[in-house]
Amino acid sequence: MPPVSLSEMNCAVARTLEVVGDWWTLLILRNAFHGMRTFDAFQQQLGISSSVLSSRLKTLTEAGVLERRRSRDDRRSFEYRLTDCGLDLYPVLISLMEWGERWAADPRGRRLDLIEKATGQPVAGVAVLSADGRPLSARDVRPEAGPASDDQTRDLLSLRHRPAAS
Repeated sequence: MPPVSLSEMNCAVARTLEVVGDWWTLLILRNAFHGMRTFDAFQQQLGISSSVLSSRLKTLTEAGVLERRRSRDDRRSFEYRLTDCGLDLYPVLISLMEWGERWAADPRGRRLDLIEKATGQPVAGVAVLSADGRPLSARDVRPEAGPASDDQTRDLLSLRHRPAAS
């Protein structure tokens, strides 16, 4: 029987998706990385219903990705700010953006360029790196069971070692 929620799976990807796997959630995070902080701003820019936005913001605050604070300007309203946990999702969003620029490109060109503030130079993007800094692809990496792996994880990893069916 499948799990009731992804949080019941002993898998880092599944548990992450439990928090950020909804497409509205990723767009909310994208906007938060661009400096958006208020419920009204998220709702207006995204065109999202208030009930869906409330639900997604609640999930993100409960997971520690966003922090809900009273607004400095209007003490009756709240702002949502990225926490350290939320800031750690930046490479994930940049990876999604880079994938979209490559595989779901706009024929007119890139939709967004990332520029390092300190140097004014374009950002190279996100890569998986070896211990000595070389970029690696999925073909260059071998996953191994860690100390918290379970039977399901070990079964998944064993797929790589089975001979191909003829």
